[in-house]
Amino acid sequence: MITLINIIVSVVERRKIVAKINTLWHSKSKIENFIRPNSKFDAQYRTYKEAYEEHTLIDDKTWSDLNLETFFYKINFNFTVIGEIKLYATLRGMFKIGNTSLIQMFTNNQHFRLNVSYILSKVCKSVYPLFPDQLEPIKHNHSLMFCPLLPFLSLIFIFTIPANGLLIFLGIILLNVVLSLKLKKSYDQDLKSIFYTANVIKQCLSLSKMEGTPNLNVNFNHFKTSRHFSRLLSRVESQDMLSSTIMLLKLIFMVDYVLFHLIQRNYFKYQEEIMSCYDYISTLDNHYSLALYRSTLDTYCEPEISNCKKGVYFQNLKHPLIDEDIAIANDLDISKNILLTGSNASGKSTFMKAVALNLIMSQNLHTTTASSFKCHSVYVITSMANADDVLSGNSYFMAELKSIRRLFNIHSKEMIYCFIDEIFKGTNTTERIAASESVLSFLYHTPNYKVIAATHDIELSTILKKKYLNYYFNESIQNNQIFFDYKIKLGKANTRNAIELLRITHFPDQIYKRAKENVSD
Repeated sequence: MITLINIIVSVVERRKIVAKINTLWHSKSKIENFIRPNSKFDAQYRTYKEAYEEHTLIDDKTWSDLNLETFFYKINFNFTVIGEIKLYATLRGMFKIGNTSLIQMFTNNQHFRLNVSYILSKVCKSVYPLFPDQLEPIKHNHSLMFCPLLPFLSLIFIFTIPANGLLIFLGIILLNVVLSLKLKKSYDQDLKSIFYTANVIKQCLSLSKMEGTPNLNVNFNHFKTSRHFSRLLSRVESQDMLSSTIMLLKLIFMVDYVLFHLIQRNYFKYQEEIMSCYDYISTLDNHYSLALYRSTLDTYCEPEISNCKKGVYFQNLKHPLIDEDIAIANDLDISKNILLTGSNASGKSTFMKAVALNLIMSQNLHTTTASSFKCHSVYVITSMANADDVLSGNSYFMAELKSIRRLFNIHSKEMIYCFIDEIFKGTNTTERIAASESVLSFLYHTPNYKVIAATHDIELSTILKKKYLNYYFNESIQNNQIFFDYKIKLGKANTRNAIELLRITHFPDQIYKRAKENVSD
């Protein structure tokens, strides 16, 4: 009965998954439209970041300034947990997604896309595993490995001494259940990861046999035991009645304990091949995710990356987090340092974030939200959305100082692009202009640095005109309404509308008139 129910449930579930997967591409949907409470998207990044050279990865401040977590959620169409955490690590600079032929296969070959998607969906998102190289061998008791045989041996007593045989049989079953639950504490942390790995290996074998998938240098004969038991092991996380019955049987026969220790020894022996399987699954998943993200865009391009010519050149560039129907496109040639001026809400910050985000996307995703994008290998760092911190005792200005201090002494082989928004706005005008000029001049003379800085201090446009190209955003007031075109223009800001906004937003007339007089004075 259990076997029959298992088959029926599996068939029904398979049909549901297949039906859902068939709709994902055209509806631009994800396999799950919610974020699991146990999500650890940064697991791979946090685990391995110490192995990377300093300043080759996107730091936490830049990640926050550019709303990269929101961007991660937007492009995360992965089917698997290991795909999600690799995509996160990719955005932080650990990996690159750029197999053009594989992306084209997902985009143009529906049969290939559906088959790969279905197999990836079997890996699931229910477990956030420890990577194989994070696990430590756990010793086992050799005599306990024979405990699963005891229930079968105890059946002999039922026929030889019927009066007490049943009690002996039940006693042995109870003993195995107690042992299973007690022993599980010694390896419970690693158990889910071991079982998850068994499923990864099984699905990896299926994917590697498909026409169109990349070659994989793994000898799957090394993992026969785990593959044969992967169907049983995969039930470990299910909560239905059938799974509860299977779980009881596993306790009675100490299946988890025996299989865990049999399999873990095998996994440690062939750890590099298992890591290759993890990477293979996550790489396929990431390329599917990127292909689907591209299909959601009306305008995108693959960047031309060359180290021969220094600079960034783009046409029709838009911010990837703003809806394309309302986002304003801009063109620019950034071959020199730039100083941006303009009033609040005119588009300075959004433009800078659009450029910085697209630079990161070009390096790591080989995709940009522009019709044309040319650049060279760069490292991106920002000082933008600063805030005070009551708990740490940092004022706004102290937070800003710490943020800007990060920009110096970056040891990177690539060009360093610094984006600074409203530099030193946390202090008085005189010292702000003096400090801003000093910092921006210092960065101008620092090798391999390119700076795009925004300020409200128009005086800096004159002071730094020999070192920084001036660009600006502006607004216009018509019929008591303010209008922004969000287009970048060469030169410095030429409008002063802050006081007019007092009138438009219905401040008391006395405040407006006094402010006008103060400006004249």
